[in-house]
Amino acid sequence: MPSRLALAACLLIVGAAADVGTTYVALTGSEYVEGSPIGRLFIARFGLLRGMLLTKVAGMAVIGIPVAVAGGTRRFVATLMCAGVGVLSLLVAARNLLFVAGLWP
Repeated sequence: MPSRLALAACLLIVGAAADVGTTYVALTGSEYVEGSPIGRLFIARFGLLRGMLLTKVAGMAVIGIPVAVAGGTRRFVATLMCAGVGVLSLLVAARNLLFVAGLWP
């Protein structure tokens, strides 16, 4: 049985790949604008892939720092950061797909 951290890391990888892929499709095929101001800044400055990865790192810091300050163990913080950014990335990928399909305003 894989550990929770390994499952969270897999969720992060799948979510990030889905987010980057759907954002690329949305940016090249329509009038899509990145929803996150941080993501928009990073994508404009560093390009799609590096900008999206930096956005993921920023999201992990936003999730992980408060948990670490509250006394979470390193393993718990890492698990929460990976799972949190992975889930958020999957949600954004779903929104991007809906946008490309014309079902999102």
